[in-house]
Amino acid sequence: MLATATLVWPVLGGAAPASAAPVPSRAKVALCTTAEWEANFRDCVDRLADVGQNIRDCVKAPTPSTPDQGLGGWFATRPEASGKPGVKGMYTEYGNAGYSYETYDDTGGCASDVIDPGSKVFNKIADGEIRIAAAIIGASNALRERAWDPSTMWDWADPLVEQATKAIYERVFSVFGIITLCVVGIYLLWRSRQSDMSNAMTTAGWAVLVMVAVTAIAAWPVRSANVADGTLVTTLNVVHEAVGPRDKSIPADRCGSLSPAACKDNRPPALRAGDTATETMLYRNWLRGALGSSDSETARKYGRALYDAKAFTWEEAARIAANPGTRSAAVEAKQEQWMKVAEQIHQEDPEAYEYLRGARDSDRIGAGLIAILAAILFAMFDLTASLLVLLGFLLFRWAVIAAPVLGTVGLLRPASAGLRRLGNAVVAAVFNIAIFGTGAAIYLFAVDLVMSTPTIPGWLQVVLVWLCGVVGWLLLRPYRRITQLGGKDSTEVIGSASSWHRRFFRDVRSASRLENDSDDRTDVRGKNRSVVIQQTNVRPEARHEDPAQSAVGSRSETSTDRGTDPPGTPPADAPAGGSGSRPGRGRPSRRRPAEWTEPDVPVENPSYVIYRPDSAPAPDPAPAPAPRIRSEAR
Repeated sequence: MLATATLVWPVLGGAAPASAAPVPSRAKVALCTTAEWEANFRDCVDRLADVGQNIRDCVKAPTPSTPDQGLGGWFATRPEASGKPGVKGMYTEYGNAGYSYETYDDTGGCASDVIDPGSKVFNKIADGEIRIAAAIIGASNALRERAWDPSTMWDWADPLVEQATKAIYERVFSVFGIITLCVVGIYLLWRSRQSDMSNAMTTAGWAVLVMVAVTAIAAWPVRSANVADGTLVTTLNVVHEAVGPRDKSIPADRCGSLSPAACKDNRPPALRAGDTATETMLYRNWLRGALGSSDSETARKYGRALYDAKAFTWEEAARIAANPGTRSAAVEAKQEQWMKVAEQIHQEDPEAYEYLRGARDSDRIGAGLIAILAAILFAMFDLTASLLVLLGFLLFRWAVIAAPVLGTVGLLRPASAGLRRLGNAVVAAVFNIAIFGTGAAIYLFAVDLVMSTPTIPGWLQVVLVWLCGVVGWLLLRPYRRITQLGGKDSTEVIGSASSWHRRFFRDVRSASRLENDSDDRTDVRGKNRSVVIQQTNVRPEARHEDPAQSAVGSRSETSTDRGTDPPGTPPADAPAGGSGSRPGRGRPSRRRPAEWTEPDVPVENPSYVIYRPDSAPAPDPAPAPAPRIRSEAR
């Protein structure tokens, strides 16, 4: 026992040697995976180690910007969905903030002597490019939101429409409309001489219709415009919900511990389209200049955290605006987040860190140029469609204002050309809004599919977006004119703007003529002021059965074939030879010399013979051909 205790005691109870003591080391931080960074980057940022003071002295993090700051922020307006819980996109949450390029650690820091001072110029150029691209996408998103929701765009015009319409109705239509009604009465009395009840009823009914329509529009001017807006907006919303950018609500079985409100997508179709365009055209190109790639592992893990560190959300900007004293603390928190993420990128991916520092200035210029090109190619069709839809809604309001003015003269049906053109323009605006609104929804759906397909290269995605816009424009190009669908050409409308009075007096003159035969004859005044009677209708029994004889340039019919001479045909000259000679032809054309032609009807052998010297006897006539039978009568 003593021997065993002597051998075991130093192992169990003795002090451990100094060589066996553990080496002190820093505990490892449990970092997030790529999926966790993409799901909730804020929790992953809190797990990162704090930045030491030596690094803080060498670097300078960028100052975050607000959603309505800069050139792109000039078009930004906070959407209602940004203040509600639920699924949100980058445009819904951040607006147009954060899209800029800065040099990270060369402004008076430890690396200022390493980076070439000339690279600052190239970085400024790249910064200007990405800002211009953000402005283009911001303008496209803003116009689309206003075009698809006219109530937010034209609320300011409601007092103008109401006051102008009522003033014109009271001072123009109510005063001069009485004079026009007197003219309508005189016109009806004049037309009563012709016993034309249909035209009289049409004129009277037109005057009553115009008077009732103008009175209703003047009584409810704003409601008249809003009725048209509501009908078209309802139609467009149905189309956009079915075809436009998809609803990204989280199903109830996948919502997990989140509240049901946080899993619902409250964004309207126009806002979802803005999120799609911003994330695909701006954010991805910004990542190419900031980290060198938009699809790398580093970009997927840290890209959203970097962007959040240099941009305030709408909610954060509202809190700062409500309490300006908290701005400095909010800026410091964003800068701390930027430094922590940048240091982690420095350790994991030194090449991406070179882009983040601004050392790859030429690559940044290329990324900014691609961003501008992608923004322009995307906005070519989207901006055009939004402008045409906005123009259509604006035309409704001007039509309400102009209706009493044009209705004052348009009470008289022959002088209603201006009122008809106004109606044509309104109908054309309705079709243009529906067509281009549907086309914009289909185009945005195609852009969403193209940009969300990872197998398509980035350059090919931009080209496909441009080609989709070109095809959409080519298909909808015949309807681009705001009055073309109404059946009126712009040049014709301008040329006939002052011709209504000529049509009116021409109608009066034609009504005063005495119609001798209203069924099939019309009086036409010749140059010598004589009356020439022309037959306008050909009776069925006088028509030829052979369609070849009615072709252009065929021989004129004789009185024996038709029973009456055709209008304007001079009498045929009787040739010498007595009554047994063949019938003469009509007067030949000027370009064709007169010549003898065989008759179209076989002539029987006469009972006498005319002797002509040096002439052979006439051969026997050929038998008459069988009558031609039409194919449909066989």
